[in-house]
Amino acid sequence: MAFNSRKRVSNLVLTFKFVSLFLLYGAISYLLLSLTNIPNLVAAFSSQLALKLFFGLNSILSISQQFPLLQTPNLTAQITDLCSGKIELAVLFGIVFASFEKKMDYRIYGFVVGAAVMLLFNAIRISTTIYYFDAGELEWSAALHDFLFRMFLIVIIVTYYAIWYYYDQPRKKKAKSAR
Repeated sequence: MAFNSRKRVSNLVLTFKFVSLFLLYGAISYLLLSLTNIPNLVAAFSSQLALKLFFGLNSILSISQQFPLLQTPNLTAQITDLCSGKIELAVLFGIVFASFEKKMDYRIYGFVVGAAVMLLFNAIRISTTIYYFDAGELEWSAALHDFLFRMFLIVIIVTYYAIWYYYDQPRKKKAKSAR
């Protein structure tokens, strides 16, 4: 078995480039997202819709505060920066745009679709937590919030990225074989 040190160095350079770009793009996008309250408002509005559509629970959205408030009969939930998905959007942006071997239009498409998927699942996460808390199921609400808050969106991002990244592979192989 031959050891190819040149290929190993090349892979290390590509890995370093990817990680560096990921950290740079992720940090810049998080900084820009932190300058606005729009992700908080999107999370609150989409969660209000999800509460109504999935659970039939009416809520009132109040945006006069620093953070939007979702009010149900038994709960007032503050949609903070951690709830909004700002961190997850920044991670998604960083990881997709750091994939420098992909064409720019494919990266833009990947980020837009990924952001929509992530925001949809974030609304489901928030509305499920609020629903169970509003229903008096404090244990379920706490467990769902803790698990979903810490794991769910990251798992969605990693799964989405893997699908997005490898979706392009069969098309590339097919194009090469057609030549």
